[in-house]
Amino acid sequence: MNRQFKQALADAFRAPPPTRKAAFLKRHRRRELGRWELIALQIRYIRWWVWLLSLAVSGFILMTATLSAESTPWYIAALTPFLALLVITENGRAQLYQMEELELACRMSRRSVMLARMVALGLFHLVLFGLLTPLLAVWSTVEAVQAGVYLLTPYLLTSALGMELTRRIRGREGLLACGAVTAAISVSGPIAVNIRPALYQPENLIWWGAALVAAMIAAAVEFTLNVKNMGELQWN
Repeated sequence: MNRQFKQALADAFRAPPPTRKAAFLKRHRRRELGRWELIALQIRYIRWWVWLLSLAVSGFILMTATLSAESTPWYIAALTPFLALLVITENGRAQLYQMEELELACRMSRRSVMLARMVALGLFHLVLFGLLTPLLAVWSTVEAVQAGVYLLTPYLLTSALGMELTRRIRGREGLLACGAVTAAISVSGPIAVNIRPALYQPENLIWWGAALVAAMIAAAVEFTLNVKNMGELQWN
């Protein structure tokens, strides 16, 4: 094909210059979701029984305070890891059903979706802890500070270890490992009471505080690593 023939074809099929292009794109531009709008949207995709189980576990913790005040401290620490497990399993649902590639192809980045779900469930659990703390202080032998520490320490520890396991072990095996770790942290409370009965006494609260700070740091580090890992997966 000679050059003149190519030029004739290009002239014959030349696209006309676009008219009012900017106005058209502005009229049909997609509206970006804000952070809180995204969180509100993802709340609808969290399974209903996750919310129900969170309320049930919180109610059971409160019930133990009214029925058996002497065993309330280790009951509190033994049950809160299961709340953290709910967050981990909900975020690992795509891994469980092998749907990660489909989430990566969606309009919103997988990182934003996972963060929104974690924030939604995390804030919900913090609200539950905020309601439980004064009620446990009134209806049990522990003070408000003790109750808050006993609620948060195993919760954050389970969250940190769970994020570590799901980051290193993919699929169903990672979620099973998280369940095993949650059970181990849960039963460690009554076992520790038998070994050292004074563990839940007010004079040992400083050690609980140190464990809480360590769990907070570990959870923050694992959260950052998980966010980075999601970004690498998105790029791949």
